[in-house]
Amino acid sequence: MIRPTMLFMSISLVLLVQGCQISNAPEQYTPPTLDVSAAYNNISTPAADVANVAWWELFKDPQLIALINQGLADNSSIKNSLSRIKIAQYQLAMARSTLYPTVNYAISAKNSRNSTTTNVTNSVIAGANVSYTLDLWHQLENQNTAALNGHLAMEMAAEQVTATLVSQIATLYFNLCDIDNKVIILNDMNQSLTRYRDIINSKYQGGFVSKVNLNQANVELKETEIFALSLRYARAQLVHGLSVLIGKPPGNVTDVWPLRAQLSMAEFPIGVPSNLLQRRPDILTVDRKLRAQLAQIGATKALKYPNFTISLNAGLSLLESSLMATELAANLIGPIFNHGKIDNAIKIEQQKYQQLVDEYEKTYLVALQEVEDSLVAIDTYRQQFRLRNQQLKLAEEALGLAWVRYNEGVSSFLEFINLHNDFLNAQLKASENYTLQLQSMVKLYLALGGGWNIQPQSPPVNRSNNNQRKHNEQ
Repeated sequence: MIRPTMLFMSISLVLLVQGCQISNAPEQYTPPTLDVSAAYNNISTPAADVANVAWWELFKDPQLIALINQGLADNSSIKNSLSRIKIAQYQLAMARSTLYPTVNYAISAKNSRNSTTTNVTNSVIAGANVSYTLDLWHQLENQNTAALNGHLAMEMAAEQVTATLVSQIATLYFNLCDIDNKVIILNDMNQSLTRYRDIINSKYQGGFVSKVNLNQANVELKETEIFALSLRYARAQLVHGLSVLIGKPPGNVTDVWPLRAQLSMAEFPIGVPSNLLQRRPDILTVDRKLRAQLAQIGATKALKYPNFTISLNAGLSLLESSLMATELAANLIGPIFNHGKIDNAIKIEQQKYQQLVDEYEKTYLVALQEVEDSLVAIDTYRQQFRLRNQQLKLAEEALGLAWVRYNEGVSSFLEFINLHNDFLNAQLKASENYTLQLQSMVKLYLALGGGWNIQPQSPPVNRSNNNQRKHNEQ
């Protein structure tokens, strides 16, 4: 027969457990709401989602693709990110182990002698302990949720490192293309100037012009030689930097594709769906941190409630198998005088959550700014390049007319040299402008977070996408 006191205590314990479970149930995560509908000046929906494209393959440059794949495989920052992901995986596994019973074993041996007798007693005892903490207040569940989202946040942070690395490789590569293109321009202009200098030399030998004209031509030739040396130095620095990015010793980058062989602006999709920024790794990283911190708040709240542990101890004498002992125990430990400390700990965790909300809002606004800046840059460089081409044609025509005017004695050779420099500068600036177009595409893709979830040809990273999809609603 159940005693009334025990029945009352059992009912009270059940009501206490149910009440605490309801009051400390895991809170449903809701992402911070931001009013960004008016922030976009360039919203459109393209036919194909550019975020699902390994964007560096749009340039159809096998050298660039090979460099990016090599960087993803061998870059030291990528390797470091993988190490941090491994650490987060181990921490997650440790947190999950708390959901299961703890089993320990022990073996003890003892040899004893009584001082009043000569008898010797030997004993060897083997024992086992099984203990299990009931997660009545969802403390362990919240800790596991926090560990899971911490792991996923680490993966998103690694994706941000990947996206940044790819953009750095592409940016340096296009600078390399620009320098090689300038070398071609300079060689052509040097050959042209050499022909003009030879003509001036013939006229000087014939006594038709002064040595001043010949010296002016030679001065310009020396200037092109000096410029060629500076380009060689700049190219070496770019090659060395690019080599380090792909995890190789300086000087391992071979020839690059011609600048004009790269993707033209007309082929580039620049539509921006309004929800595309949600794919940015940095935004997803903060989102996962928010989920983890919300779970941490729940785990801290659980400290206000008692901890209930069930344990089973068993022991067996290995010398006398008939001797065996078992013990089943239950422990209930709860706080009494430290509620103020726990309340302050909860407030601290809540402030950390608010800090992450502020970080989320800032990250989102910066993302909007980067997208807008990139779109404006693409449009600006496109128009500038069109004007540069017009300027280039005018400079080339002016140079031809200046040579005719000089031969007819209408103008001086200095005027021709100045127009020759204008033509050279127009070509160099057109090359720089086209390079800025290509780099603005890279910045736009980085701003949109597009392409980071596309694996390279030889994927170096085993991402936990299945885990992320499985726990996406946690």
